[in-house]
Amino acid sequence: MDGVEVTRRPVSDTLREVLVRHLRRVPADVDWTTVTLPDLGLDSMVAIELVLDLEDTFGAQFPEDALVRETFETFQSLEAVVKWMVDGS
Repeated sequence: MDGVEVTRRPVSDTLREVLVRHLRRVPADVDWTTVTLPDLGLDSMVAIELVLDLEDTFGAQFPEDALVRETFETFQSLEAVVKWMVDGS
């Protein structure tokens, strides 16, 4: 890259963008700290598409043991898994 430093966007910002692409009911003023993802339109079919998109976006495999309802309940629970997925910790 000839000395150009690439800055990595925070996982949370990228995750929000991916979620908005998949969820049907995301108001512009959504409070990600209080809303549940099912309230925004996440169902089992959307979750499958979301996992595939997350794997493509972050270039890492979604942990099989995290494929449970609790992971997809809130932004924070999903973010924790994605951060682990990306950072490996």
